[in-house]
Amino acid sequence: MKKYLFMVAGLWAINSSYAQCTISGSNILKLNETTSFTVDTKGQCEECYLWKSSNDKNVTFEGSLKTNKINLTPKDVGKNNISVSILTDKGPVECGKTVEVVENKPGVAQNNCGINIDDFKEVKVSESVISFFPNENRISDYLYKWTVTYANGEIQESTEKIPQFFFSEINYITLVKLKITSKSPICSLSVSKKYEQNFWKPSSTTKTTSIEQKAYSQGSYNEYIKPDDNKIKTEINH
Repeated sequence: MKKYLFMVAGLWAINSSYAQCTISGSNILKLNETTSFTVDTKGQCEECYLWKSSNDKNVTFEGSLKTNKINLTPKDVGKNNISVSILTDKGPVECGKTVEVVENKPGVAQNNCGINIDDFKEVKVSESVISFFPNENRISDYLYKWTVTYANGEIQESTEKIPQFFFSEINYITLVKLKITSKSPICSLSVSKKYEQNFWKPSSTTKTTSIEQKAYSQGSYNEYIKPDDNKIKTEINH
């Protein structure tokens, strides 16, 4: 009887721990679109949190997993459970949230927007300079805004169609975002890519190591395309 009571008490304690915190964020996520989640329970310290998902292969966490806020990008459709463990003054607490990832269908919006750009290519200009080519081969009256994030957190921007950015093996580029704005109709489209450190290393077999420097031309994008190119995140804004 005592053993049974202890088991009931233990289960009650676990359920109470789950009930003590709530994860805030959307229940419906779009494929390849980053969403933020926060938890309302205060930990003993700023890094007394640990986020995880039921299927790490289908989602990508951005930033530290040890704070009360996390950014998540789903890589596959379907349901996933996000949970966070927190070390509080009263002991460990854990809570979860079930999210559903749905297919992002930009086709209609893209046609309405009239922007045909959905990718860009990395081209090494030198060992310390990288350039990016949007896959738009025809002359267009678009506005471009490139935002580059480095490993040390530094952010650089450019409004050139084909920008150049400095980089190094130590302070390498981790994220590139391109926002293209159409003047008629007025709307914008954003594409982005994330990079691991190995992508930029000279010993890597990635695209940038084998590309020769070429003169900039709007029709040269196809020369740099390879079948193993990574897919990118796409957003349409009206």
